[in-house]
Amino acid sequence: MLQTPTLSSLLEESKQLTTHLSQADIPNVHRGIDLLESESRKLVARSVRGGRVALDPRAQSLLAGAGVDAEAMAETNASAALLSAFETMQPAYDANVETFLAQQQEQSIVNAIEESELATLDDFDRHLTDHMEQMWMDTQQRLFEELGQYQGAEPQFFGMADQTGSLAAGGSGAFNLTDTRAHGQVTQPRVERYTQVVRKLNDARVAGTVAQFDLLGSLEKATQDSSVELKSKQIGQVWKLLAHYTAQSAPRDIARGACQYLEETFIDHVDRIVAQYPHDANVGGIPSVQRKVQGYLNVQFGRLGRAPTFLEVFNGEAIWAHMYTLYRCGYKQELLRYALDMEDIITDSDPGFVAHLKAFCDKTTATRVGVSVSAASLEDPYKAALFKVLGRGAAPKKAAAEVVQTTEDYLWSSLAVIRDADQIATATGHPRNTLASLQVLMLKFGPAHFDPTGNNPLLYLRVLLLCGLFENAVDYLLQVDRYQIEGVHIAIALVFYGLLRIPSADTSAGALSGYLAVEDGDQTALNIARVLTHYAHALPQTDDAISYLLLLTLGTSEATAARQHDLCQREIVRTLYECADYAKYVGDIQSDGTRRRGLLERYMPLLGITSNEQFAQAIICRLADRSRDEGRLADTVLLYNLAERYNTVLSVLGKQLGELLHVYGSGSVDSGSDLNGLDDVEGVSRAVLEYYREHEHIARVLDKRATATCTTLLSIVDFLSLHRRGAFEEALEAIERTQLLPLEGDISLVSQHAEQVRGLDDAITRNFSLILLAAMDTLSRLHAGLKESPFMDAVKQVNLQTLQHKSRALMVFAGMIQFRMPSDTYAKLNRMDIFMH
Repeated sequence: MLQTPTLSSLLEESKQLTTHLSQADIPNVHRGIDLLESESRKLVARSVRGGRVALDPRAQSLLAGAGVDAEAMAETNASAALLSAFETMQPAYDANVETFLAQQQEQSIVNAIEESELATLDDFDRHLTDHMEQMWMDTQQRLFEELGQYQGAEPQFFGMADQTGSLAAGGSGAFNLTDTRAHGQVTQPRVERYTQVVRKLNDARVAGTVAQFDLLGSLEKATQDSSVELKSKQIGQVWKLLAHYTAQSAPRDIARGACQYLEETFIDHVDRIVAQYPHDANVGGIPSVQRKVQGYLNVQFGRLGRAPTFLEVFNGEAIWAHMYTLYRCGYKQELLRYALDMEDIITDSDPGFVAHLKAFCDKTTATRVGVSVSAASLEDPYKAALFKVLGRGAAPKKAAAEVVQTTEDYLWSSLAVIRDADQIATATGHPRNTLASLQVLMLKFGPAHFDPTGNNPLLYLRVLLLCGLFENAVDYLLQVDRYQIEGVHIAIALVFYGLLRIPSADTSAGALSGYLAVEDGDQTALNIARVLTHYAHALPQTDDAISYLLLLTLGTSEATAARQHDLCQREIVRTLYECADYAKYVGDIQSDGTRRRGLLERYMPLLGITSNEQFAQAIICRLADRSRDEGRLADTVLLYNLAERYNTVLSVLGKQLGELLHVYGSGSVDSGSDLNGLDDVEGVSRAVLEYYREHEHIARVLDKRATATCTTLLSIVDFLSLHRRGAFEEALEAIERTQLLPLEGDISLVSQHAEQVRGLDDAITRNFSLILLAAMDTLSRLHAGLKESPFMDAVKQVNLQTLQHKSRALMVFAGMIQFRMPSDTYAKLNRMDIFMH
């Protein structure tokens, strides 16, 4: 007998029918008893709302007596499901697929909006943090620059050189221009000597004679005059070295210029030795070059008693030593003549040397000849050294060690090979030597190698200059306290002659130190703008500071001219603002109304300024804007007048008056005292307006609205002053003259006044609550005074009514104006109005 299936078993079997269709991301539709009940209730509710609701006649009659439409109320309330209002809320399962999809779409949109909002907030917070950090870094860097703090890294050996003038470890590096030998803050004398040179340079730039100006000669003269102060003559050699670079047809031909300088200094050394030991030299009265060189060698070898045995000597004359010394002095043609005279002797040592030398000196392409060089053939160190610089074979480095013993000898031999690299490479077939490799080597050695004790910091300076590392040389010297001033002027000279590489943009990216930066292609550049601004702000005299700031436009190019001119203008504005002597530098207005030119206007071409209008915009207006922002009212008015920005003067005065009125109205000033600073602003404003009215050419260009605003504010000041002193009748007359408030007592004019208020300046509207309260208080006090009068006549009654009409018009007016005032203003006005009625 078959078992009758139960409802539970049928339910389970029905669930199994769709198991193969179920998916995890699509919910199942469960049509249970609860769902059927819920759908039934919804259906009944819709049917009830669609038909009429049966009402109890008695209730309908009762409600109708109270004026209530029972049927309309029943239809309205039928849509509210009140039965489930206080039940515990449970998730509602809807079997409608379309409703489910719509709900899922809406939820997806809401989730996307929320995620986008959170992402936007995160991005905003991140960008805000980055922006604040960048602003702080910029402010910090600007502060360091204003304080003159040097942020470079000090060489390691500086810590051992406190007593030698070098910058001690941990020093600030700021320019110290005071004379330690004098009492008090006295500038070092050589500062003025160098400043005079800079002034003459700027004058030559303005006059267009800069090409004829001998800057290096002038700086050398200033250094010579300061030799006692410097206690050293080595700085003078720097100017001579730079002169050799500028004498080249290509200023960047570093190797050739450096070799010429080293050869000239060696000639001076030879002459000095010969003159110091005339007996040992034995050169005669007027010696030739050959005799002088031989005399020098006699002195050198005379100290040993004779020439060393390892030298090749003929008739007591060291042949290779003689030829090397000639070449070391730069006497190339004398060397060739000597070699030709001694050709028979030289051929025994090196058969092809004379031919090689002749081709080398004549700068012709010599036939490459394989030269076998052995240690025995190069026993003479002078021969090995000469072979190296002439490219005659591959001489071992140690072979010439006894000849190349000083820094100058080493640099000359290296630079000579670089200078003649093309000829040497052709003759030997070896890769040409480059200046870059020598520069890397010198930087790797560092100052500690050349000056381990710190007693001679200028030696490493000369090394850097001889290698063409001008940027590193200036940066190094700026770190030595004793020679910081010279470092600045060396940088100026290098920029003047186009030898210094400066950053293409004013950025600290890739900075190596406070003044050095790395440009594209690993090129080191010196931030000369920062050097000049630091030095200029360290000078005590404004005239001197401006002279150096004008050098910010030195060496401009089409790519950098605009940036350099703008930087120069901004720095000069900063300097002038600090000294505040505007009349001297930017001019003044004399009593007859004419304008007197300032000293700075003479240098307008150096600032990239071509007209008076441009000068006013670039310099005077910038000064005025900063004075305005800092609250220096007198300077602001003076400067804007100089720039002929008369309407701006009125605008500034209006804002100042409005601001101070606002401070008074906020209760920051005691009501029994004068307005702090208001009297000064009031006096300046009145004087300016009177001056403008007296000069017709100014009055014609004044903005009527700005003039009216300033005049109205001054009238408000008069009104408040009278009100504060208790002169209420005069105060009422003063505020009525402004025609700001409807005090005619005519309600019909209130809307007209309210309409006019919309066009008023913000300096007036922001203080309107103060004006209204003071005006109402004036009316209230006048009303109270009349009311307390013992006399009672018709005139008194008319005056009381007039004041009441004015008060009521003022209340209506306060309600009609379309801008926000403090919430208690209306309460105070209403209270005073009620007391008057």
